[in-house]
Amino acid sequence: KAVVSTQSTGASSSLFVMAKLLCTGDVQKFCKTFPDLKKTVIEEVVSSLSTRLSEGCDCIADRNESTELPKDIPKDNISLHIKLFISELTCKEDVNKAVDCVLTRYPTLPYIEFLFISVADKTNKDLLLKCWPWFEELAEVGKVKFLGLSDPRCQTIQPLIENCKIWPRGIQLFFSCEHTSNTCMDLLKLANYYKIRVTIHRDELKDLTELNQAMDRELGVHMLESWLLRYSIVDRRRKVLLKKGYILEKSSPQKLDGKKQ
Repeated sequence: KAVVSTQSTGASSSLFVMAKLLCTGDVQKFCKTFPDLKKTVIEEVVSSLSTRLSEGCDCIADRNESTELPKDIPKDNISLHIKLFISELTCKEDVNKAVDCVLTRYPTLPYIEFLFISVADKTNKDLLLKCWPWFEELAEVGKVKFLGLSDPRCQTIQPLIENCKIWPRGIQLFFSCEHTSNTCMDLLKLANYYKIRVTIHRDELKDLTELNQAMDRELGVHMLESWLLRYSIVDRRRKVLLKKGYILEKSSPQKLDGKKQ
């Protein structure tokens, strides 16, 4: 069944939902209505991947086995959004591989509408400045339409805007059923000043090492800790989530520690 996606809503409607929950105290009621909001990234990846390991598919954790998109929805109304979790181990090759994987999986979608970048250390402006040109190249060749940031800090956005060719067009803020009021007002003011679209999300992952340890413990599988891609396919007009999944790279025996040789 299609699920309403908090990530696909516009800035004003997302913040309106957040403000309404704060004012009415209906946060827990909202989370009961959409139980998937309580699942962590680790829980989603492990549960989805475990159902597919027996099929020999060790790099895709997807709720939907079929890659076929609904035929009754015009293609112009379907958009692909991705979030790329990166670390100090991430290289340009990893970024290109991740993007090509999801575009190959859904060949009828010509490009990624929004690519959000999530850095484990939110204050690491040097890593963001190093990797941002790689994402700009993807936009310049037409694989990505808009770039965005997931839970950045004000001290990382300002240097990025001063040095980049392509500004971030979107910011994701973490939505917590327990701590909704912890929204960074300075970040919202900065986004408003630079006309950056703000949305909310529930895909918090502090460290790829934590996910790797969970996969090893639950499934006996090791992943490279250089990247993890989350994708969602949305009906743009109805604001409905059609498909959602994760793509990761399984490590070879020589790379069990998750580090590139």
